[in-house]
Parts: sequence; C-alpha cells; structure tokens
Amino acid sequence: MANRYYNQFQYTAERAPVTLYATLQAGAAGAVAAVKGYGVASIVKDAGVDGKYEIVLSDKFVRCIGVDFKVVHSAISAVTIVQVLQTPANLQAAVAAGTKIIVQCVDKDGLAVNPESGAQVFIQLVCVNSTVDQGKGV
Repeated sequence: MANRYYNQFQYTAERAPVTLYATLQAGAAGAVAAVKGYGVASIVKDAGVDGKYEIVLSDKFVRCIGVDFKVVHSAISAVTIVQVLQTPANLQAAVAAGTKIIVQCVDKDGLAVNPESGAQVFIQLVCVNSTVDQGKGV
C-alpha cells in the first residue's frame, strides 16, 4: 500500500481510493520536457516508438480502478486517444508492484503518434489503497 498520507474522505463505494494527477509536457518529437504531479515518480518516452510512454508511480497500490488522459494544446492535436498498452491483468500487476504503466498516444487512424511540442498530457489515475474488498460491486 502507499506510504504517503493522502487526504481523506472521498465519497465512493470503493474503500480508500487515491486519485493521482500529473502532467507531461511534450517537447520535440514527443520527448518528455517536464513532468509535474504528486504520486508519479517518472515518465519516460520509449525512444523507438512514437507517443509511447512508461509511467512509474511513486507508491505501490492494491489495484487500479480508473485511468484518464487528456491532451491540451493550442491547436487540434493529432492525438485522439491515449491508450493503456497493457492487458488488464498486467496493469493491475504493475500498479501492485510499483512498476511501469505503459501508455500509447494514437491518432484518428489508430497509428502511433507523438503529442505536439508544447502540448501537455493531463493524467489522472485512480488506485485503491486498501486490501479490503467491498465485494458489493457489479
């Protein structure tokens, strides 16, 4: 479980959810120019693939229950979606082990693409910080 003190009392059916926010500032050729955000240790671009990034969390969590990525830029971005490039089981294992979460920026044709230089990718991850399973979900 995470070793940080997080703000309490988010009204949800999940026990001990933690929402992490970060931003990735894209540089030339999609390079990582800057990363800001509490709970994200690093973001590294895969040099061999356009728009592919490895996100490492600062803490281990029990599981991931939500991911959201948005590209912010002054013009329409070529990136139409940022996809988690792992099977659901591998994503959960990565969150529990504190290893990398792999994401891929994709254009409207389904091809790998870098975010434009100067664009920011807003990242929101929701993880569970409790081993107690509510068992009441759908």
